[in-house]
Amino acid sequence: MIDDAKLIMTIIGGHDLQDVLAAITVDEGLDPLDIDISRLADGFMKYLEKMRQFDFRVPGRFILVAAILLRMKCETMLAEEVEEKGITGETIPPLDISNVPQLTPPMMRKPTRRVTLAELVNALSKAVEFRERKEERKIRLHERVEKFIEPEEDIEARITRIYNRIVGRGNVMSFREIVPDWTRKGIVEAFMAMLYLMSRGKIYCEQEEMFADIKIRLME
Repeated sequence: MIDDAKLIMTIIGGHDLQDVLAAITVDEGLDPLDIDISRLADGFMKYLEKMRQFDFRVPGRFILVAAILLRMKCETMLAEEVEEKGITGETIPPLDISNVPQLTPPMMRKPTRRVTLAELVNALSKAVEFRERKEERKIRLHERVEKFIEPEEDIEARITRIYNRIVGRGNVMSFREIVPDWTRKGIVEAFMAMLYLMSRGKIYCEQEEMFADIKIRLME
């Protein structure tokens, strides 16, 4: 297990993943040309636990690496168990449906060759890089969306503005005159304010024919 002095040195060195995994490989007595995934995963978890005991901040990429190593350890253990029991897959009885082929459960994945430390570090680094790029894209997208979101205007302020506009035009005006910016957003905002004023008995609206402009009058 990596000792306290080496732990502090790796932290000071900047949390370099390759250096940390190399140190664990040496301290656990692993073969760098044939890495024992289970022991490496256990060693890495001990390393993170040491960081927690020293109250050091654990980098997010190290948590991701720990999750990947633990998953690889589980897959390796399952593959070894299957190999020991000689399980090669069990045939499922055919279903009583015509023209349906006989199904068999998928074979358990087993490592076909040795995994070196360099290969493992390279694969883990790519996984971390992919995850970080994905998070960066998500942050950039969120920032772009925020730029287009305008702060919600107080509905009462909008109602008052529309009401004052009608009063300023001699208590009578058309709906088109109410909307300074004839866009979907401007139309909806003005129409909602108009509905509030109607429900409060402040204005009266009429439309002589379908799709014609709406005439608005202040109530006496």
